[in-house]
Amino acid sequence: MKPTTSLASGMKTTFRLMGIADWVTLGNGLLGTLSILFLILAFDGFASTDGSHLSEIYIWFAMLFILLSVIGDAIDGPIARRYSKRRYLGSYLDLMSDSVSFGVAPALLVFGMFSRWGEAAPYWTIPLAIACCWIVVCTMLRLARFQHESDNEYPWFHGLASPGNALIVVALSGLVWIQPEALGPDMIEWKYGEGDHPALDWLILPGCLISGALMISDRRLPKYKKGWKMMMMYLLMLLLLVSISIQIAGFSVGLGPKVSFSLFLVTLFIICFHVVMGPTICENEWGPIVDVTDE
Repeated sequence: MKPTTSLASGMKTTFRLMGIADWVTLGNGLLGTLSILFLILAFDGFASTDGSHLSEIYIWFAMLFILLSVIGDAIDGPIARRYSKRRYLGSYLDLMSDSVSFGVAPALLVFGMFSRWGEAAPYWTIPLAIACCWIVVCTMLRLARFQHESDNEYPWFHGLASPGNALIVVALSGLVWIQPEALGPDMIEWKYGEGDHPALDWLILPGCLISGALMISDRRLPKYKKGWKMMMMYLLMLLLLVSISIQIAGFSVGLGPKVSFSLFLVTLFIICFHVVMGPTICENEWGPIVDVTDE
């Protein structure tokens, strides 16, 4: 008779294949899932008539979970190198977790925040939906290419890393969303629809399209693993963490929105510096650009 494998022993075998870093990666994917779940709560709240405070809280929590997933992604590599001798499931978990947390969750965040809940004209809603789908597609392509090139151990990234895309989306969405309270006027009327919208929401479309294009580009961008570059990455995440936490804490009047708006703006400036100066930094450290050809 053939030996039978019980469900419990099968699960035990799966868990044996996982190292410490794999659990961190799995947690990153769950954080992305929590972000999506909180977005669903936010959308349901916006559709109701009993105020939007809770809905905005859910929006900020959704942003926070995406940011925490980025932080987890930054630490699972060092944990793997230090504690995990073998990672049987690591690369597969990375792909699936990053697709959810840095592709699907940011795209849903943008569409939910700026689609105006069906009140805008189709010429705004349709391009926004296309831009969100563009983010998801480019994230999957970026992750697939990263997996393809993982054996080459380049000291740089080809294109913007998917966590970088998530940071751009979170920072830009937060900046636009909080602009009415930070700068005024409170809202301006949407000319071709029933709803109101922040004055800067037009930045969302080019922001999403450019971020997606950067992910699938050949632009060399440095990996921030040590020195001042690593400190800049930590500063970036700290600024976002503080700006989101201010809003979760309820400081939605007075200086609170202005401080969050300023921190979102500084975050976007640091990311733009990384994108613009990245090829120069790579060339100074590792020499001229070498064309990469697939075999």
